Amino acid sequence: MNQYEITYNINGMADGYVGKSTKWANDEKAALKHLLKKTPDKNGFCVFKRGAKGKIISVKQLELE
Repeated sequence: MNQYEITYNINGMADGYVGKSTKWANDEKAALKHLLKKTPDKNGFCVFKRGAKGKIISVKQLELE
């Protein structure tokens, strides 16, 4: 399993707000499934599991030490 860092914006938060979450998963799609209700659209807009709407900025795999 790999660790992924997901950065995102949430609608309704202050300008410049960037949230981060780390998830353990086999691939990027599985990591996003842990955070979202359904996959994001082509522009990155999505609905999070708790109902907030936002946009995924990036998903990157973290190096294990």
